[in-house]
Parts: sequence; structure tokens; C-alpha cells
Amino acid sequence: MRVHLPSALAGAAAWLVLVAMHRLSPFDVGWAHALLLFAPLVLVPLALRCFPLAAPMSFAWRTATILQLPAVLLLTWSFLTPQGNVAAALSLPWLAVTGLLAMVGLSGAWRNHRGPLAGLSLDVALVYLAIGAFWTTLDRWGQRPLDFEPVIVLLTGIHFHYAGFMLLVLTALAMRQLPGRLSSMTGIGVIVAVPLTAVGITASQLGYGSLLEALAAWFMALAGISVGVLYCRLGLRQTAPASSRSLFLLAGLALLAGMGLAGLYGARFYCSIPWLDIPWMRALHGSLNALGFSLAGIVGWQFHPSISSLHMMPP
Repeated sequence: MRVHLPSALAGAAAWLVLVAMHRLSPFDVGWAHALLLFAPLVLVPLALRCFPLAAPMSFAWRTATILQLPAVLLLTWSFLTPQGNVAAALSLPWLAVTGLLAMVGLSGAWRNHRGPLAGLSLDVALVYLAIGAFWTTLDRWGQRPLDFEPVIVLLTGIHFHYAGFMLLVLTALAMRQLPGRLSSMTGIGVIVAVPLTAVGITASQLGYGSLLEALAAWFMALAGISVGVLYCRLGLRQTAPASSRSLFLLAGLALLAGMGLAGLYGARFYCSIPWLDIPWMRALHGSLNALGFSLAGIVGWQFHPSISSLHMMPP
């Protein structure tokens, strides 16, 4: 478990150097690459520190922990390499690491399929992370399944790293602190909304109309807004350190804004919002979810006393 924090710090340094060297604008495709890399470089190792100790004791988890930093550095190299066989090969170690974590998640999901829901959410998050890594490899390879635009392949990789992994992990952690019907409904909603969004986009690509994609986007937005409400509640509670409360409140507000934009983007099929295109969604929605919600939320948990107690609880 101790290796995760040094890995996150090393990843943060590498990410800052990368962004500074390329002087990226939030409207560049390169910013989307940077946001995707921010998850495995910084957020994933911090999130893995928040998992219960029982699951990380497995051989697959220990192996993934050891290989995580080298794999993500190779993944970073793949984004500095033109799309093709070499870039895809450089991304494969990250796919292998997330595949090991997905094995842990599937095993845990089998044990937790009847609850507790927070444990199941953590297990599903590991599976979604591997799906994000798979689509990232497709992007680096330059593949276009179902003739998706290249940007959609990239955004799918981002979607499963953030909405799939980070959102589910942070939802599970909030559910442990705020048990109740709202938390349970939110947890189920997020688990369902992540693949539903992908299904909606695929339905539009296959010519089945835009209704399912719009409904999926609104459902995803509603689930995310519910998580934002949970984090605002956590930020206003007096039972946590001030540092955690401030970061939770920031995370909640960022998610409310980001998911509000997602809902508006889903409405583009039925009302004109000409300025809210993919570059603007990358710049606003993507940045809010990555640097606002995910970063503030997961750093907030690093200061929270429940993290040490989580290691004594069953997954």
C-alpha cells in the first residue's frame, strides 16, 4: 500500500513537466491527452490507497502495485509517439496492470454482489478502469471501431478513467460516510450510468437516433449531480478535518458544474447550444471533472481519518 503515494507524487511531477513543455491550451486535443494521463499518473495511485486492505492482499493486486508506475510512464511515452504499432505497444503495460486490477474487482464483485453497495462500487470501478485502458490502447493504435471518430475513441478512454473509475471510487467513499437511501440510489445510478452513456453514443453511431444518447447523458448528469450533493454535504459536516471538508466542498461544487454541462450537452439534439461543442466540453467539463472533482475529492480523502479505518474493513 505504501508505494501508491510515492507513485502519485512522481506521476504529478511528470505530468507537470509534460504540460509545461508542451504549453497546452485547454482547447487543444493535447489537453485531452493530458487529462487522460493525469488519471493513471496521479489519481489512480491515490485512489488505490483508499481501497480496503483485504482486496489488496491478493497476488494480482500486489503485482499491479509494483508495475503501476513503470506501466504509466510507458503509457506517457506512448502519447509522445505517433499513433501506430509502437504507441500501442507502449500502452500495453498499463492495459495489463488494469487487467490485473479488474481481476481483483471481478473477484470482489462476486463476493459483494448482494452488498455492501460501497464495496461493490469499488469492485466495479476496477473493471471500468480496465475498459478505459483498453480504449486508450485503441486510441494509441489509431483504431476506429464502428467507424467512430478518433476523438470519440480517445474520449471513451477518458470517460472510463474518470466517470468509470474515479467517480465510482469517490462515490463509494462518500457512501461509507453518508449511508442511506440517497447514497444507495446514487451508487446504483453511477454504476449504471457509465456503461449506459457508452451504449447511447454507440446507438447514435449505428443510426438508431439520438434519443438514447440524450437520455443516457441526462441520466449520467443526474447521477453525477447526486454525487456532487453528497460531497457538498461532506464538506459541511463538522466531523472531518478542515482540510478534507474544504476539498470535499470544492469537489462537490466542481462536479455540480461539470455534470450540469454534461446535461446541457445531452440536450444539444433538441435545442441549439452552438458554443457547447467537443472542444468546449474538453476544456470545461473535462477540466472540472479531472482537476476539480477528482483531484480535490481524492486528496481530501488522504487527510480523512476513515482511510486508516478502511484498511481494517472488509471490501
